[in-house]
Amino acid sequence: MTINLSENKKKALITFINQHFDEHMSRFPYAKYPAEPLDIWRKQFANPSSVRPDILRSALSWQCGYWQRKDAPHVYKKIAIIAIKAWPEFTDQALTDPSEIFGYWIDKFSSDTHGFDATSYLLHLLLPEIFELADHYRLAAMRDLLKETGHDTTAQETSPDLSDLMLYTEFFRALLPKMQTNHQDRARVQLDRFLKAYGNREVLAKVAGKTGPTIEPQVPYVDWEKLTCQHFQPESIVARSNADILFACLLIALDKTPEQASTLTIAEVVTLLPLGSGGICNPGSYHYAMIAMFGGQKGRDFFIFEEEALSTAFTEQANNSTRDMRFYHKHEHAKISINPRYTRT
Repeated sequence: MTINLSENKKKALITFINQHFDEHMSRFPYAKYPAEPLDIWRKQFANPSSVRPDILRSALSWQCGYWQRKDAPHVYKKIAIIAIKAWPEFTDQALTDPSEIFGYWIDKFSSDTHGFDATSYLLHLLLPEIFELADHYRLAAMRDLLKETGHDTTAQETSPDLSDLMLYTEFFRALLPKMQTNHQDRARVQLDRFLKAYGNREVLAKVAGKTGPTIEPQVPYVDWEKLTCQHFQPESIVARSNADILFACLLIALDKTPEQASTLTIAEVVTLLPLGSGGICNPGSYHYAMIAMFGGQKGRDFFIFEEEALSTAFTEQANNSTRDMRFYHKHEHAKISINPRYTRT
């Protein structure tokens, strides 16, 4: 089964995506699905026998939207347990045929939605050159988008199987060259995220209605060995905990508009550092890191507060085991500036 999209249909699909891109991406849960870990896992899964249980568990937590979290629902924890127990047997069999790999994991997980999504995900990590990242949301997006062009999707509206993953990969790779970005890797991420969001648009719209739009992190990952700033000195940051990572992200973001650093409010800092910045995707870890970044815990001196007592208050909150995790929201209008120690002269 193939799609055989004409150039006119490809153009129509890309036009539709471009017209609705901002709408759906303003609802995408960026912190649940950071792109950077996938690159690492694809390399690790190229040699299945080297994949440790902790790597497998971490990778599967990403797939189900609970990256860096321990509160995943039982169904997802069960999938991780099944995968870890079965992995030695899987690697011993040294399966290379996609249909055999798909069949092996579907039998282990079951063919329900959760099992299919986990199987599709592992198939992508094991064979990324053959299969794009897919799940039932992305398949739904494909069907709905094809309907927009008058394409017959009747045959696809059954329980998904391997043929659907092959069809989706064909569909994805037919559209990918048409995406307008400055970098092909960025185009791949954007198309993938749009299809995920579009396929799950009804749920994400309800969530956005309660929480407001999501913001994509400007700095999703910090490589301390490659940090470069024209106006600031992130290399002067001594520690490497989450609070320090967030401050490094802030300096990198402010480097584009250095004049903003002299007129900051806490609210502006929070806007520049959404959940997911620097790879900090766990909400609890993020809130604590924000509080610690503003305070003087462990000798930090990142900011100069217009109201000096507030710096002490943040330090006390960071040191308090029963801290108010939203403390920084209560002081969003407080004015601060970057300590000159971290600026270039």
